[in-house]
Amino acid sequence: MIECIVYDKVTEEREVFYSLTAAKKWMRERIKIGHEVSGSKCKVYSNGDFVNCGKIELNKNNRVFVANTKQTKAGY
Repeated sequence: MIECIVYDKVTEEREVFYSLTAAKKWMRERIKIGHEVSGSKCKVYSNGDFVNCGKIELNKNNRVFVANTKQTKAGY
């Protein structure tokens, strides 16, 4: 499961999304009204382990290669 955490630095509001598109939409709405936002995403496994997959970029591809896994190409 992917967990996206986004943070509004102006109002100090924090939201957790389980979809990258929903997180990006929230970030774009905040930027339109002049707020400064940031976001990151994590891969959460069923046993509770999680791996940080980096920052959420609005204008770039957000696929990353996670080390120490069976991945053969960038995903998530």
